[in-house]
Amino acid sequence: MSYSHMGEVWQSYIRARCATAVRALGKREFDARFYPTREEAVRAVLEAVPPDAAVGCGGSWTVRQIGLLEALRERGGRVLVHEPDMEFAEATRVRKEALLCPVYIAGSNAITLRGELVNTDGMGNRVAGMSYGPGMVIVVAGYNKLVPDLDAAFERIREVAAPVNAMRYGADVPCVEKGSCYDCAAPASICRITTIIRQRPMMTDYKVFLIGESLGF
Repeated sequence: MSYSHMGEVWQSYIRARCATAVRALGKREFDARFYPTREEAVRAVLEAVPPDAAVGCGGSWTVRQIGLLEALRERGGRVLVHEPDMEFAEATRVRKEALLCPVYIAGSNAITLRGELVNTDGMGNRVAGMSYGPGMVIVVAGYNKLVPDLDAAFERIREVAAPVNAMRYGADVPCVEKGSCYDCAAPASICRITTIIRQRPMMTDYKVFLIGESLGF
């Protein structure tokens, strides 16, 4: 069997898995779509977001990785997102202002094939924006965020998302050293609030764009 054929098989697997998730999300009232590439997903977001709308963002690495922040800024829109080099007071202000924007864009720690969004936060600003406030929420996620069920979602957060993000932020927590969650209650813990969005929040235009690439953590 050729390498090219195996590549085609893998792409078919990704499409099938994403299609399953899209159907499940649709049954839970989400506007779910699949895009094979990041470029297609970015174009879809730009089409969905009014050019004059202020956009709030969480700390998603996926949003940065696909170039979405740059694309939004290049067309002249106001984008509110906290950055690592900001002073604490400024970052706090930006986080709060982002929640008041008409559009909020975020990634997701895990999305089940049953159509549930599962996320763990330290401060809670991201899960707040994903749950209530903005009129439109857009979640962008690579196929690697898909898991079978809630148990697998929690496992993914404990074994992948939490340790990697703790390393990313330089947090002084056991998982940074061990590479696995130790259910700590450390002062620097970023695992303080976990939400499960099992159905589209009422009164919110909620879009979930799955991308056929491995993205984020």
